[in-house]
Amino acid sequence: MPELFLDAHAPFDFASTARFLRFTDAEAVDTFAADRYSRAIHFGERLFLLSVEPDGAGAPPRIRVKLSPGKFAAPQILDEAARTVRDMFSLEHDLAGWRARLVRDGVMRRLEADHHGLRLPRWPTLFEALVTSILLQQIATSVAITFRRRVVERYGERLETGGETYLAFPRPEELARASVEELRALGLSNAKATCIIEVARACAAGELSSASLGRDDNEGVIARLSSLRGIGRWTAEWVLMLHFGRPDVFPAADLFLRGVVVKHYNRGVAMTEREIRAFAAKRWGAYQSYSALYFLAGMRAGTITLKPERVLSSKQSGAKPTHRAQRKTTDRQDET
Repeated sequence: MPELFLDAHAPFDFASTARFLRFTDAEAVDTFAADRYSRAIHFGERLFLLSVEPDGAGAPPRIRVKLSPGKFAAPQILDEAARTVRDMFSLEHDLAGWRARLVRDGVMRRLEADHHGLRLPRWPTLFEALVTSILLQQIATSVAITFRRRVVERYGERLETGGETYLAFPRPEELARASVEELRALGLSNAKATCIIEVARACAAGELSSASLGRDDNEGVIARLSSLRGIGRWTAEWVLMLHFGRPDVFPAADLFLRGVVVKHYNRGVAMTEREIRAFAAKRWGAYQSYSALYFLAGMRAGTITLKPERVLSSKQSGAKPTHRAQRKTTDRQDET
């Protein structure tokens, strides 16, 4: 079985990043057990088992990457696997500048200490990032992951190896051939089903690709993705973070992130999406995505919580009211 060894900037916590990729126990594609992360993934036209694990405690931190079946892992496949793993674990991100910004930020400094070395976990393909983000719109994460599992089980390819069965995230071509009725049968709304099929067709036809979008700046990517049915800024910003690995994004329309900023940085006084966006840019600059990620890590660990009764309304706080239509769009989080 061929092996690759990849270095990361220190600090790097492989296990915490892999657990974010695993996300919940209902996850069907990503597995993490015995300090090893695995997933079935297509390289070229063939399905491989990709396994990643830490390689000792040296400096710089290093991880070991394996592909199975190894007999089909040609040099170009190994190169593609190396690029994919570097991206998925954000190995090339250097957080020294971010940690330097936290000197006067007690909340974030404590979160960074608790989750030291956590990197942006990234979906390996644009299609997977878009479909997962669409599923997450306006519903509980646990429900969205259940829907994702159903989609994977219905349309994903299976890989049998080592006595285990691994499921790959469906390729765009598979969901491009799906019908709205088929996805509705899995529990998806009509709008989500329609949106996912349209995204699948655009990706399968080459009209939407990481290569083309990756050349645009953040606002260009947001504009292109927002032109698709059912996708708005909220979804596009999560894709910028968790697929493209852009470190300077803060999804200010996200209800949880907005609540964290209001509670912990504005004494419970409500802020508009524009105000939160400006605050994040000033406070965390080029590392806004990591602030959002560490807030999520704190939520999962139970150290960051929100109590709605402590967040004042715009009227109570004396803040300038936001236009009703704008607030409705913000609160929907790109609901499809």
